[in-house]
Amino acid sequence: MKTKWKDAPLIHKIVTVVSIIVALSVIVLAILQMFDIWTQAINICVPLMGVNLLCQAYIQWNTSRKTAYFSLGCAVFVSACAIAVFFIK
Repeated sequence: MKTKWKDAPLIHKIVTVVSIIVALSVIVLAILQMFDIWTQAINICVPLMGVNLLCQAYIQWNTSRKTAYFSLGCAVFVSACAIAVFFIK
């Protein structure tokens, strides 16, 4: 059962808006990285993808628990890789 935007709780609305903003920033940073405008954009892009996955896990928690667990696992993996790359450099 889908809830309408006006019936959704405030925290759900906030997480949805944050997820959209983070997804757009990931796209912009990826474009900057691909065209060599900012060569270190990937260092910000990858952790933001982990944040986006955490937001998706929160949004999907009540509707699809399996999807939420998968998003949570991916967020942990992406964050662990980002931390490892940060300390290796």
